[in-house]
Amino acid sequence: MKISILCGLLMAFVLSGCFTGIENTGRITEKDVSRVRADKKSPEEIFFDTVHPADFQHWRPGKLFYVNDDNIRLIFNPSSLYDVGSLQLKGDTLKYGGYKFIRNIDNSEDVVISLSDSVNTYYYNTGKTIDEVEAQKSEYIVPFLTDLDYVARIRDMLVGKTLYIKTSLWLDSERNNIDGLHYVPVVITNVSPGDVVYPFFVEFECDGRKAAVYMSSQISSIKNMTFDKLFSFTDLRKNYSQITDANWERITRGDVAVSMTKDECQLSLGSPRSIERVPTHGGLYERWSYDNGVYLIFENGLLTRYRK
Repeated sequence: MKISILCGLLMAFVLSGCFTGIENTGRITEKDVSRVRADKKSPEEIFFDTVHPADFQHWRPGKLFYVNDDNIRLIFNPSSLYDVGSLQLKGDTLKYGGYKFIRNIDNSEDVVISLSDSVNTYYYNTGKTIDEVEAQKSEYIVPFLTDLDYVARIRDMLVGKTLYIKTSLWLDSERNNIDGLHYVPVVITNVSPGDVVYPFFVEFECDGRKAAVYMSSQISSIKNMTFDKLFSFTDLRKNYSQITDANWERITRGDVAVSMTKDECQLSLGSPRSIERVPTHGGLYERWSYDNGVYLIFENGLLTRYRK
């Protein structure tokens, strides 16, 4: 009798856990929400999804690469035909000539890639087997090179387009930093090889002014300068109808003024490095600090003082 009572109690406990509809329902976390947001890519994020540099197995003799750093000399095998230490190849174009194998003492075979300019042929021992080389992202197979076919494809997709630029960190034709505007329309005029970090140098015009920005590829580990971080297909002004024209003009120049809201200031200067919040009798005092000594003082959500 005791056994049957005990079994009944256990069964009731199990069933109560199954049918309440609470115990087995997973809680939706912020991580779940972030995952859903991440799955919803913007048109800018997917614009280059199908554009990638050619895989190594598709490289053919004659394929051209741009040298973006003189340090490429450090990877070439020594030769009696040239002094590796004195090579200055940055800005030159190298032609892919194919590859050969070098057998190691353990009988494994390393891939050696040949590249040439108008004077010399250079050899780069990858230190990897053919399977390992083919498994690599092609951007990283030979350091300090940019695939010119890849640049040409990006150029064909961008030149002539009117886009809205999201960064005010512009470059001049000599690739020096200059002050620019953001959230304004620009017309893309050219795309050429970039530098060792960013493979693309995107040139544009804005009201007769010529400038450029570096851009990383969508598959790069450097995510702060991808196409979607730099440009928008649509006018961002339309998302902020509550902002006056005068304040929007300040925002495009990266300026602020007394009585601007926190949202307006963040659009203009970006997110602060740190925020201090202090409750006072008159409301909430807030100090935003940026690099280079820039700070903003807000009282009850409006800018009252700043140093810029």
